[in-house]
Amino acid sequence: MVNILVPTDLSDLSKVAVQYAVKVANKLNGTLTLLHVITITRPASATMRLRVKTLEKELIAAAKEDLNQLMKETAKQLKTTEPMKVLVVIGNSFEDTVKKEAKKLHSGLIVMGTKGASGLKKYVMGSNTASVIEVSHVPVLAVPELAGFKNFKNVVYASDLRHVEKELKTLIPYLVMFDSTVHLIHVAASQKDALAAEKKMDAAIEKSGFKNVVPRVIIGRKIDEAIQNYVTTTKADLLTTFTHKHSFYDKLFDRSITRKAAFQSKLPLLAFKQK
Repeated sequence: MVNILVPTDLSDLSKVAVQYAVKVANKLNGTLTLLHVITITRPASATMRLRVKTLEKELIAAAKEDLNQLMKETAKQLKTTEPMKVLVVIGNSFEDTVKKEAKKLHSGLIVMGTKGASGLKKYVMGSNTASVIEVSHVPVLAVPELAGFKNFKNVVYASDLRHVEKELKTLIPYLVMFDSTVHLIHVAASQKDALAAEKKMDAAIEKSGFKNVVPRVIIGRKIDEAIQNYVTTTKADLLTTFTHKHSFYDKLFDRSITRKAAFQSKLPLLAFKQK
């Protein structure tokens, strides 16, 4: 049984992510943990530290009250008999606290809302979601506010093919859970590059042993535009990619902000951090 961690600031956007996580949990017969992180800078003055301590207690009490109310509303929709958990944690860093709590809970997935309004780090995601994606070794499902969960039947996996065998191995257990077909796509700059990419993709797919893979090489230089067109044509339910330094991930999300904002308005992103 997978535990799904849902960091929430109790905003309308984060509540969208909670509702989405409920549907995913029901599909997987999983459990939910709602997490609220309070970040406060510690003052140097002893007097101020006492005041901050009092403020912390008030914030924790208020957050717990609101979270418990959200839990009661949400728990009615969960099919699992396992009780939901609610956590309020004081932390110096939001992303490090989420990472730490996910490890403690042995979470298999983190679900967060996305703003759909400002580049991967500030435009498409919002800084908190992007920050968690960058540090978390637990996959992060970023959910735009207009997204609606039915199932992940068509999953687009965009790859630069550098680590495609390893990434497929990581991705397949999630695809199996959702009975997904994965569209493995690569954007090549030329016909020559496309032929080499096709051979590499075929070899990786054969080695994976996973049958529900549709390989596709697209020739073009505008990576994000090519992926957007493919996602639209196939009516994809999910885009997934892997993060590693100076990778395809960087190329995909560091350009063409206007197109990306439209691209991400309804399509969830499942991001894995490459170890």
